[in-house]
This record gives sequence, C-alpha cells and structure tokens, in this order.
Amino acid sequence: MQPAGTVPDLPGLADASRLRLQQQVNAAAARLGEPQFTGLSSRIPALETEPRGITITDGVVHFQGSHQSTHSAQLAETLARELIPWRKGPFQLFDLYLDAEWRSDAKWNRIAPDLPDLKGKVIADVGCNNGYYLFQLQAAGAHGVIGFDPTLKYWLQYQLLAAHAPALPVSFLPLGWQALVDMPEVFDVLFLMGINYHEANLLDLLHTCRKALKPGGLLVCESVVVDADADFEIFPAGKYAGIGGVYAIPTPRALSRQLTSAGFQNVTVQHTARMTVAEQRRSEFSPQKSLADFITADGLSIEGYPPLYRSALLSYRLNSDHLR
Repeated sequence: MQPAGTVPDLPGLADASRLRLQQQVNAAAARLGEPQFTGLSSRIPALETEPRGITITDGVVHFQGSHQSTHSAQLAETLARELIPWRKGPFQLFDLYLDAEWRSDAKWNRIAPDLPDLKGKVIADVGCNNGYYLFQLQAAGAHGVIGFDPTLKYWLQYQLLAAHAPALPVSFLPLGWQALVDMPEVFDVLFLMGINYHEANLLDLLHTCRKALKPGGLLVCESVVVDADADFEIFPAGKYAGIGGVYAIPTPRALSRQLTSAGFQNVTVQHTARMTVAEQRRSEFSPQKSLADFITADGLSIEGYPPLYRSALLSYRLNSDHLR
C-alpha cells in the first residue's frame, strides 16, 4: 500500500484540479516522515494479511480474513493501540475487536432512513475522521466515495483499516474542506458531520460545499445544537461538554438560516436527538474521558451550557446559482 494515497479519477474532476489535489496529498504524506509518525507509517505496510471482504453487521464494520502469521496479528494490535484514541467505530479487524469512543452507527441509523438512494452516487464525507462512514456509504452502493480529513493520525488509522481490506473500496485524502475548491460540481451528496461548529468562517465552508455539489445535490449537515425553537447561537468560552475548538453552537433554526444564506434550498431538520452515554463513552481503544465526564446530573455541560443535542439538516444546491 502506498502511504501517500491517490486522488481518484472522479467524473467531472478536471485533470488540472486532480494534479493540484495530488500535490497537496503528497505534501501531507511527506509529513509522515516526521518522528511522531515514522514508527507507525513504516510498519503498517509490513502487515501480512489475507483479506476476504468487508461486511457491516449491527453497526460493526467487519474486515473478514486472517493474518499470515502470529507476528502480523500481534503487530496489527500493537499498531491499533499506538493509534489510540479511536474516536469513530466500531471495527472488527479479523479477530481484533476495535471498540471506539463513539458508536458511530447510532448517528448513521438516525440519518439513513431519510437519505435518497445512494446507488451509483459520487459522495464525499468532509471531516471523515478515520473513515467509518466511508464504509457505510460504500455498503449503501455509492459509486465513488471519498473522505477528507487533514489529521494525519486519522489517516494512519484508515491505512491500518485498509491493510485488512482486499482492495481499497473508498478513498481518503488527508486534506481539509478547502480542497473542495478544486472540485466544483463533482459530488451528488456531501456529508458534513460535526464540522460546522468548529469553523469560524462558517459561510465560507458552506459556500464551498454548495459549489462542490452538482446541481440538485444534497448536503447532509449534522451538528451539535442548542435544543431551542429559536434563531440564535451560543459562543462557548473554552470547551463545550469537553469538546475543544468550538466556535459557535447554533439552534437547528439558526443552522437552517445559515444554510439558506449560503444558497441552499429545501432545508429541513431531519432529526434532533439528545446525546447519551450509550453513544459516546470510554472504551478499550479510547480510554480517555468521555461524555459522562463532561455532563452534570441534570444534563448540563460541566461548563454550565445547555444539554448536548445533535441535529441533522438536509439541504439542496440550487439548480441555478442566484448568488452570482
């Protein structure tokens, strides 16, 4: 497996854009030579696996197959532990059950019933973490699935997963949402899950996502929200329920207004759900503090902010861009 990854040849992606993206990926891959990454990136290709396929059962992405030696099996577990914490999952890597902090299937199960038929669609997951949802999208029949995340540790987690697959069924680029600027009108569906509240320039992000969608394309924006029937945001000082790097937490109505301001139409709130410790909790492969440590007995965040809810909003790109 090549450590740098390859930009896929997606329909509608211009050759010049593909070259620019590949140069950005190569620059990110060069950072794997830094001391904190070399011990990991050089050992993943040493795994000796006999993969047979990928299935998803009860939310667990199961990589079927076996290792060619006891040493390879031990190396896979060692690498998985060195890559702690695993935020998204769960995964079954042959005989190794890799439980993560999030039962990511819970979020997928809330969103999936209202998604259109994904068969044959070209789909992006922006801020994909280690790629859990890429495999759910592949299983749903998408034609081209590509994930974006600039965090190299998550890319290495994905590479460990991919080493247990017979072929890479999806693509992962170690790039942020800004890479979408080079991909106008490429995607049928774009997932933005848990990204918007970390972004100070939210409208720039949303405009870029809209332009990356084909006319008629769908944006799935899933977010932490304040559960209120009003149009406002809160701006946490520091962390919110232990979440760092938070700029603003909107109400569902405020997030809907932001999407509309960015040129999306037919914006609907697909669901709003209270977060529970069954969905986000400590696990063997994510042993740090988790949700239970950051909420009070009455459900408030330990910082004194409202209880933690999440919403998903569905919205569509305008067929003709009225913002010109």
